[in-house]
Formats: sequence, structure tokens, C-alpha cells
Amino acid sequence: MKRFAAMLILSAASAWAAEEVELKGKLGCGHCEFHKATACAAGFKAADGKIYLIDNATKEVMDARVKGGQIKVTGKVSEKDGVLHVQASKQELVK
Repeated sequence: MKRFAAMLILSAASAWAAEEVELKGKLGCGHCEFHKATACAAGFKAADGKIYLIDNATKEVMDARVKGGQIKVTGKVSEKDGVLHVQASKQELVK
């Protein structure tokens, strides 16, 4: 029974990770502002308080992270070492 429950949880986690989601939040430095990265990186804090690092941030987003502002990201979410990451298929700075 425990093995079946573990398989069910892994299956649900894989399905969650495979779907693209749209997230919005306050853009900032994943290292300097949010303390979630070991070096400067683009990150954002969503309305629910969760902090995400953008794995493939564009130059525009990297430059904007020090100015703050809002961002809308579409992509697949994963968790690595307790930190949420987004592999973004779309990144848009919200004016």
C-alpha cells in the first residue's frame, strides 16, 4: 500500500511539473533580494508569497531585475534543492 501511495504521489508530481503555468509577481534579484540563489539571477515573488528563479531569463529580464517592477512568466515549474524554478517559454515585463 505504501509503495502504491508513493507511486501515485510521484505520478502526480510529474504531471504537475509537465504542465506550463502562467505566473505573475515582483521581479528582483534571486541572490541579492530574495536570497534563493548563490549568484545574481532573475527571480520573482508571486502573490502567494512563493519565490521563483527564472532559469533561462532573457537579457531584458536580467537587466530589469535590479529595477524591480512586475513580470509575467509562462513556463514549467520545478523544484531543486528546495527552491522553485521556472523554465520559461515566455517572459514579459509588465508596465
